[in-house]
Amino acid sequence: MRKLNPKTAILAAVLGVWVSPAFASISFGAWSWRIIDKQKTRAPSPVTQIILPPNGYLKGRLRAVLSVVNHGESREGILLRYALFANVYSTADPKNDHGWTIPFAVDERRVPILKSGQSLPIIFDVTDSVKDYFKRLSLEGWKPSQIKMEVMIEPRQGEDSALQTTQSFLSIAEEEPRLEINK
Repeated sequence: MRKLNPKTAILAAVLGVWVSPAFASISFGAWSWRIIDKQKTRAPSPVTQIILPPNGYLKGRLRAVLSVVNHGESREGILLRYALFANVYSTADPKNDHGWTIPFAVDERRVPILKSGQSLPIIFDVTDSVKDYFKRLSLEGWKPSQIKMEVMIEPRQGEDSALQTTQSFLSIAEEEPRLEINK
């Protein structure tokens, strides 16, 4: 049996990792949050904060956009699992009664194919889950101050790699009540 030169063995190991269709070849890129208010415009507007009216009703459609990048070979059937959390506070005692909730929504998005070298923006429409949750919070005397979305690439059998997750936060502010002045 012939022994490999140590330099050749290292080069083969590096090339083997680089060429193999490893799970780690897919990575997460940039996050953004967008809201679509059909009364004002049809184009999605990037946001860094949501302004909620005092009744807690979210106006427009809320979407999170996450870029997924493939540095390796083409992959089919990528499953992205996600969860939504909220940082909430009690309207009765906001300084002492606040914290992160367990996930109020868990769902998944399937990416049919991600070609080699491709960067694909994945859109998560979280409107219905967020609206329902904010409405329930408001009825119980609670308000959200922030939401967090966490995304994970579902691991596959036979792929030897660590789990990949990413998260993004979106601040929530309450709209100040307006005083109507009769003229």
